[in-house]
Amino acid sequence: MKATRDWFGEALTNIGKIHNNVVVVNCDLGSALRATGFKLAYKDRFFECGIAEANAISIAAGMAQEGFRPFVLSFGHFLIGKYLEVFQSVGLNNTGVVLVGGHAGLAIGKDGPTQMGLRDLALMRTLHNIEILHPIDGVETFQMMDYLASHSRPSFIRICRQPTSEVHDKNYQFKFGKPDVIQRTNNSYTTIFSMGGIVPSLVQCLKDFPVNIVNVSSLPIEKIQMLHILEKTKHALVIEDHFIKGGLADEIARLILEFNKNIRFDSWGIYDYAQAGDPKDLYERYKLDENGIVDIVQKFLKKKPLW
Repeated sequence: MKATRDWFGEALTNIGKIHNNVVVVNCDLGSALRATGFKLAYKDRFFECGIAEANAISIAAGMAQEGFRPFVLSFGHFLIGKYLEVFQSVGLNNTGVVLVGGHAGLAIGKDGPTQMGLRDLALMRTLHNIEILHPIDGVETFQMMDYLASHSRPSFIRICRQPTSEVHDKNYQFKFGKPDVIQRTNNSYTTIFSMGGIVPSLVQCLKDFPVNIVNVSSLPIEKIQMLHILEKTKHALVIEDHFIKGGLADEIARLILEFNKNIRFDSWGIYDYAQAGDPKDLYERYKLDENGIVDIVQKFLKKKPLW
């Protein structure tokens, strides 16, 4: 078991070998985001800005306009704290910057809500041209990094601190915007949607449940692919390690309404500003550990209120 931040660090060094235009603009968090290998291998392509995300974003935007593919490293919470610079320097100018938001969700633990990436999806979704990616394991992380190095569109990749088990095998092929059906149950009309570090837990604790599980690992979702999934869905539940407002639940609900589907819908996520504590205790508190997930899904299947 490894965290996607660990896989990210390995993949970053790997794409650095292949793509000479890949550079890192670091915000004093290279070690936490596992970029030390890249720094040692390509020290002339590693730029340290310190605790100065606004400067880093602006510098990266300038580098992108000169043909580089810069990866800006920080916690997702801190990057979103510089939303003005993200909006103007990256979004509005359509610059080919990859924003790397580490420590998504509750898993940062005792550092608390001042450092937890719990609102990043909500704000990034408002920027029309920024691609959002959130891998669940090593296979998907490596493929996403290859994808990010292959184009020059503005992007945001969300990575996690907690170790997770591998869900995909070598046959998996990531395609941006395509929902990834990782559990399909015969004759089931209930679909659970999620993304990122919470997905391996869903796979583990719901393997015997009569539900389909869909990993939505990139946004915006490809509508035709999503329509195929919703055609066979009568009950949809979103479970996410993010604020209940503004994240994946809003994306799925919007598509259900757009397609005019008569689907029973509910969602589960972080319902306050979150707390500081041991990650295990936090996931238990917010019912995002395996026992909590089972309880939520059982209530949903029995058509009981989740809240």
